[in-house]
Amino acid sequence: MLHKFQNYFLKRFARKEFLNRVLKIMSAYFLGKNFIGNKKIFSQTTSNTTTDSEGSKLTIIKGKDLSKETIFKMVDKGLENLGGINKFIKKGMNVVIKPNIGFNAPPESAFTTNPHLVEAVAKKCVETGAKVTVFDRPVHTDKLCYRNSKILEAIENAGAKVHYMDDRKFKEVKIKNGINLNKLEVYEEIIKADFIINMPIAKHHSSANLTMSMKNLMGVIGGRRGWFHLYLHENIVDFNKAVPVQLVILDALRILTANGPASGTEKDVKETNTIVMGTNPVSVDAYTTSLFNKKPTDLEYLTLAAKEKMGEIDIKKLNIQNINV
Repeated sequence: MLHKFQNYFLKRFARKEFLNRVLKIMSAYFLGKNFIGNKKIFSQTTSNTTTDSEGSKLTIIKGKDLSKETIFKMVDKGLENLGGINKFIKKGMNVVIKPNIGFNAPPESAFTTNPHLVEAVAKKCVETGAKVTVFDRPVHTDKLCYRNSKILEAIENAGAKVHYMDDRKFKEVKIKNGINLNKLEVYEEIIKADFIINMPIAKHHSSANLTMSMKNLMGVIGGRRGWFHLYLHENIVDFNKAVPVQLVILDALRILTANGPASGTEKDVKETNTIVMGTNPVSVDAYTTSLFNKKPTDLEYLTLAAKEKMGEIDIKKLNIQNINV
């Protein structure tokens, strides 16, 4: 069986390419057995996705410290610079906030989104009269992750709704011009939302290089995570084609510089006291690479997204506005 498999691929790919693909397939096999909707696993198509007119505008907020008071002020100033919360959120809207609550760890570990940041944003949305729900699909036990990340307390303090995701509530979504996927299972509450705020934490990732806003959408996708690591970069792009996000508020207050997403120690955590806000996840992520002394082109999924015309990744072409608090 293995001999036939090898001969088949060696006729089509160079030896190096063959080995790379076999390693990816073997990794995916041991990580899961239920890949959702990938009927064209070795094919690519052209996307017609275009960048929105304000997508290249980013607001970068630097704080003097990581106190709750300072973080709340940073959120106020950042949203004000983007036009105010009422530009985005209206009374009665069904708003979903999607932070990273993936791991059972305290905020100081930089594994999950800062709870003060989540509370500040959720509170602003609640004050508009919107119906605000906060959730993620954690890798570890959900109730432990919500509690020990202190995001549960943050949601409750803000007056938003705490939601634990239900594996029965994923619905099939077709992807137009997907690079690697033609459909995905997306969480029902995401599909029903009037407005989605993506609130990732920026950190090192052993497979993706860095995980930021684009990768954060894996938390609303159904199926076995492990299978998506086969052609991970292409799949990250397709996640963002399947799930439209209207606002990104990225947590770079503390960043995890190595051993991510969840094996870092105190020495891997760097306090940059930064929040990045924008409407285009591709451009937000492109800028954020600079906080890790990397370039956007160091990340394959950003290069792919740029080719698909999903956002600007040349930092020099972004409209960056800096605010100090």
